[in-house]
Amino acid sequence: MQDQLSPAFRSSWGELEHRTKPGLAFLPRSPLGSIANPKGLTARHSAFQQAADEAGTSVYRVTPTWELAPAPVVIPITGASRSASLRGSAAAADLQLAADQFALPSV
Repeated sequence: MQDQLSPAFRSSWGELEHRTKPGLAFLPRSPLGSIANPKGLTARHSAFQQAADEAGTSVYRVTPTWELAPAPVVIPITGASRSASLRGSAAAADLQLAADQFALPSV
């Protein structure tokens, strides 16, 4: 089952918590909030752009990193129309962000 989790849609945190305890996968789709307007992410959630600037990377890499941070059961489902975007999303697992760069709910 795919869930929705993004900077704009955080109401699935409770489900993530329930899946973390028994080790069940949590598969959030559309980490940028919308396939129709992913570029609007930076306008609506400036903390993600700030974190990207501090890390020297793109907001499109920071957002999946943010999703991965709270629990090892998270497997973000990202879409990409360019191979560079796909590589950036895959590299999110290697990016380290400080929790104080933006609010990370604890799970």
